[in-house]
Amino acid sequence: MHVVWAHDHTFYFNESGKFYSGGKLPYAVWERYLSVFDRVTVACRGQKTGPSADMQGKTLSSGPNVDFLVLPSLSNPVNKLTKRGYVEQSLIEVIRTADAVIARMPSEIGSEAIRVARQLGKPYSIEMVACAWDGLWNYGNAQGKLYAPFALWKTRRLVKQAPFGIYVTEQFLQQRYPLSASGVQGSCSNVEIPAPAEDVLARRLQRITSTMLETNRMKPFRIGLIGSLNGRTKGIDTALRAIARIAKTSQPFELVILGDGSPEKWHAYAARLGVRELVSFQGVLPSGDAVFQWLDELDLYIQPSYQEGLPRATIEAMSRACPVIASTAGGIPELIEGEWLHRPGHVKGLADLLQQAIGNGAWLAEQAELNFARAKQYTKSKLDQKRMTFWQSFRDFVASDDVHPDARVRAESGTYTKNESKGVEAL
Repeated sequence: MHVVWAHDHTFYFNESGKFYSGGKLPYAVWERYLSVFDRVTVACRGQKTGPSADMQGKTLSSGPNVDFLVLPSLSNPVNKLTKRGYVEQSLIEVIRTADAVIARMPSEIGSEAIRVARQLGKPYSIEMVACAWDGLWNYGNAQGKLYAPFALWKTRRLVKQAPFGIYVTEQFLQQRYPLSASGVQGSCSNVEIPAPAEDVLARRLQRITSTMLETNRMKPFRIGLIGSLNGRTKGIDTALRAIARIAKTSQPFELVILGDGSPEKWHAYAARLGVRELVSFQGVLPSGDAVFQWLDELDLYIQPSYQEGLPRATIEAMSRACPVIASTAGGIPELIEGEWLHRPGHVKGLADLLQQAIGNGAWLAEQAELNFARAKQYTKSKLDQKRMTFWQSFRDFVASDDVHPDARVRAESGTYTKNESKGVEAL
């Protein structure tokens, strides 16, 4: 069975024909689908690189039974007018020969794939991984804010009509983007971690005890954050402003940030706030052990995001028994206790929580144990079973007579009526 997976994610590719991801979508992700389906075509954005381009920090996404359809971005008004026809035709060609569509939402390419699937009578499922409103409203410019209400309405409508839908949260996204009463709903984080060894917690508690010793109190308390430096959705501005508020009233600390993108504007911003010497931007690391080792060297992890689904970095930090302070964005309250959360963009709220946490050995140890226990819910073995159960039910639906057989015939022959096409455009 052949499925088309559609999303706005940008992959990097070169003349070898291999595709790479910035860490979020390695080939291991496609193996989740390939355990149920035979073949996956990834409809996405792409960036061609030279043969000598440095792929450090990126992971190989190419592999057996996976191919890629590179499409132009539809995330700006000009491209929506000039490129949409090409995107639609490209999707028609690939979806017509596929059995089903999986649209990761919110995304412009995912939305177009849903419209084409409906037009061709193909079954589809949505994957909700984030909130369209939160992402655009906090994008950082007027264009994003203007588009946010329409994107919210459009995404809600597309999701409401979906026959199947799986969410990365347990409650947040389901409440904001509900399926219809007849839709088949699942929930499963798209973040999975290896089962953490028990000595991870032991080493963390030992580190906390060590940092509380009088001889070590003057060593900088190490606060970490993982997030792209492009845009402001990860709340880097909130973090910098918060540490500026407490820089002279706390024991020594430093903020280290891991993420792709140029740090120049953030260097300048930190300098204007007077905290340039307290902040280090450390680029990107390959996912897996390298990131886990980086997390092990932190004393506290923060996730002051404006927009999230269920953040991978937070769960990974928890799996390393790292204490966490975060915002209330998206599904984060499903991970962290409310008293250690602040409103997105609330600088004073984050600063106050940081002051309570830095050097507080009892609290650090308590949070280390809680987070380590909670993270076990996101081990690969547990999530694989939940995910496979959902996709097997979708596969059975695709293969059943419930998917209108007359629509299948028209899709395979490439014929459908003008009225049907108009109905799709009206969505």
